Amino acid sequence: MIQAEEKQNDQYDLKFNSKLELIKNKNFIPTYKYSDETYDQYKNDFVKSTKKRWFFKFVKRSFDFLVSLLALILLSPIFLIFAIAIKIDDPHGPVFFKQKRMGKNGKIFNCYKFRSMKTSAPRDMATSIMENPSSYLTRVGKFMRKLSIDELPQLWCCFIGTMSIIGPRPLVLTEENCNNMRLELGAFRMRPGITGYAQIHGRDDVYYKNKALLDAEYANRASIWFDVKIFFQSIFVVLKRDGNHDDAKKAKKGKKLKKKEHKIKKEEIPLEIIEDANIESPV
Repeated sequence: MIQAEEKQNDQYDLKFNSKLELIKNKNFIPTYKYSDETYDQYKNDFVKSTKKRWFFKFVKRSFDFLVSLLALILLSPIFLIFAIAIKIDDPHGPVFFKQKRMGKNGKIFNCYKFRSMKTSAPRDMATSIMENPSSYLTRVGKFMRKLSIDELPQLWCCFIGTMSIIGPRPLVLTEENCNNMRLELGAFRMRPGITGYAQIHGRDDVYYKNKALLDAEYANRASIWFDVKIFFQSIFVVLKRDGNHDDAKKAKKGKKLKKKEHKIKKEEIPLEIIEDANIESPV
């Protein structure tokens, strides 16, 4: 495994420090697209953790089971209220939206959500790549998505064990590039989560390759403390609505702001810009 001290690669001038979280490395910005060489170099030096972590896995699964069970019981009146509201707002569609997603060890599972879009919306397309996702949202759906209420049925997935409270967000099967990169880096060792490490660093704004790197790092660094940290940061992100692409105006404004702040005209950043970057290869 890569040692704790920094490892320098002369060709690309990238530094790896396994003590440092990827997000804390200099010049690593989740929303940026770096060069292909950069990602290839990162993948070549990435070492999957071989730790079994039986105690962590037991605590994590026990937490998921107990919290999801309790939440399903306590939130059952909320489920009923939104089920009625969804049918009143758009009586022609179902209350729940079921979609095939990639789960632990690459297995396909059914992910459930409250239906927030009209039945005419593209079924297997990620919201982040839709031209104007807000045009497909129902009135109730817009409200639910503001506070991520539409994700609540995934508590059932946590209860039966196909998902976890914290983990890489499950992607639709058509997002093959990110799913393949996750598989290559070992991110699918963990159950997908209602919220995750990449979600608290930009949600829909995170470039898909960076999302795969962050998810792989979570799989390597996962711990009880790391999950607690992600859980509370997720609440803050949801309330701020960072990286939420449901609102077309907000997404457009965010893109303009990023351009102004980073002064970048091209999508791909040349290697010179990430010179002396401390991009980590996780433990």
